[in-house]
Amino acid sequence: MDNSSVFVKSDVYPIEVLFLEKYDVDFYQREYVWEKKQIEDMVEDLTIEFLKNWKQGDELSKVNEYSPYYMGEIVLSENSGTRSAIIDGQQRITTVTLLLIYLKRTFGHVSGFPKKIDDLIASDHYGKQLFNLDITERRPCMQSLYENGYYNVKSDDPVSVKNLVERYADIDECWREDIDDKNIVPFMYWLKEKVMFSKVWTNSDDFAYVIFETMNDRGLSLTQVEMLRSYLLANIDESNRATIMKKFDNTTKRLAAINLSSKSKAEFEFFKIYFRSHYANNLSQAKNTSSDFVKIGKEFHRWVRDEEQSLGLNYSADYVEFVNKILYFANVYIHIMELIESRNVTDYLYLIVNSDYGFTLQPALIMAAIAYEDDDETVAAKIKEVSKYLTKILSWRIWNHWLTSQNQMESKIYELCKQIRNMSVEDLKDYLSSYKMDDNTLEGTAPHLNQQNKPKIKVLLALITEIVAKGSGTPDYMLNKKEIEVEHIWANHFEQHTDEFDNESDFQTVRNSIGDLLVLPKSFNASYGDATYDVKVKQYFSQNILAQTLNQQKYTSNPGFLGFMNSTGLPFKSYDDFKRAAINERTDLYRAILEYEFGEYKG
Repeated sequence: MDNSSVFVKSDVYPIEVLFLEKYDVDFYQREYVWEKKQIEDMVEDLTIEFLKNWKQGDELSKVNEYSPYYMGEIVLSENSGTRSAIIDGQQRITTVTLLLIYLKRTFGHVSGFPKKIDDLIASDHYGKQLFNLDITERRPCMQSLYENGYYNVKSDDPVSVKNLVERYADIDECWREDIDDKNIVPFMYWLKEKVMFSKVWTNSDDFAYVIFETMNDRGLSLTQVEMLRSYLLANIDESNRATIMKKFDNTTKRLAAINLSSKSKAEFEFFKIYFRSHYANNLSQAKNTSSDFVKIGKEFHRWVRDEEQSLGLNYSADYVEFVNKILYFANVYIHIMELIESRNVTDYLYLIVNSDYGFTLQPALIMAAIAYEDDDETVAAKIKEVSKYLTKILSWRIWNHWLTSQNQMESKIYELCKQIRNMSVEDLKDYLSSYKMDDNTLEGTAPHLNQQNKPKIKVLLALITEIVAKGSGTPDYMLNKKEIEVEHIWANHFEQHTDEFDNESDFQTVRNSIGDLLVLPKSFNASYGDATYDVKVKQYFSQNILAQTLNQQKYTSNPGFLGFMNSTGLPFKSYDDFKRAAINERTDLYRAILEYEFGEYKG
């Protein structure tokens, strides 16, 4: 192409315009890689921004006056035929499409729900229905999510398909009850008409990449961390500035080196959770945009500047002390992350379990309990107390099919942060022993495996297994091993259970009960997953201790396990035949093991 004919244009468009177009991506950047943290952040931001505007009783036309929300830039090349090639922005376009599918399926029945939402997801394109971002290998997955709300991932599906299914489930888990049938219609109109993207497009693939690289590599604005650093150092006298600056910079480099599973930047996450857990008093997350919680989350550097008087920042020495506190807690945060990375379940089982649950708010609650200049022994004790409490809360919620996402638990966690700030170890232990974050029990309930909760059920089963192993003197946390899977004790053969079930649906419901589940190596499932119980039970004796307890051999000449069973009174028993009643008994056993571990087992 002659360079003289190359053009570049830009404008700002709402979703309802941008998503009527059809897009493609180059083969080498086709993977969809967003993770749960990005979903949580997007849902949280959209919810907060909408609720800043909406008031009960607003006419629908009032939405036209609501403030817009900016989703960032997308860069396109229009040199590839009927569909524009996305050079930058496919992650956001894909995720917003998943969000639109979720909203249509969840709230499409509500009177007044915009009918044109379907066209923003997929529409007729020269006689063929295409998604706005239409990629051949994703099409069956997207079609199934669109039509059914689920898709069964196949072994040969690309990683993007697995991520699409998981992120769609995350939207459901992260969705906040602040937006429901009462206000979904104005939310949808705000979403499609007021949520905006900058569209930058050119007719040259080469120039499109120049635009992309320029936007990402040059002229970057200062980060919040850099702006906070500048503000703090400007208020410290010259005699201390160089020393403080060096310490601050070395610490932020160590923070930046942490790889969070959420893909968030650790240096940003640290400052946000530190200021919230130790200083935020107003925890409002919705309409009150002046709350500490919201301001710290959006611009913590401005919050520090605005709150300098309440933070006691008057003289250079105050700023030095404030920075020293930041550095102390940054080191605590780094220590927590290193402990998680080490997988030291001998000393920090609950810390690791909570991380395996994918619970990102754990460091905030731990740091709230730690006081400035607590010694190493005190820090270790507080980490253990808080992480054990959190494991109980998370395990109880998973058992009861309650959500554990950041959006669902953030307000509860930070409210507890306020209560436990700077407590002694003994006071912390006493307080947490009686503090009820949730009003739930394990009695009369039981989790059932499904596609959405499978990762958390795997962790819950690994925890139950480790409680027994640890109590028997043979700790061996299953998730420290590779390729561990949830295994059904019953093979998936309804015809073998017609003596107890009239239909396959009831059989599947019971089969997916937690009492029929174990965690075992993937290789075991490959070898014996389809076998009958009489074959499996013999092989279980070579597996982990929870599987072994199904076999009669475990109840002879195993002093560690037998001592644990007899001292606790937990209802272990072996099974020659594993029927429906046995699954119910195993469910009761798993419940009792959890209650025993957290001091609620009554025998």
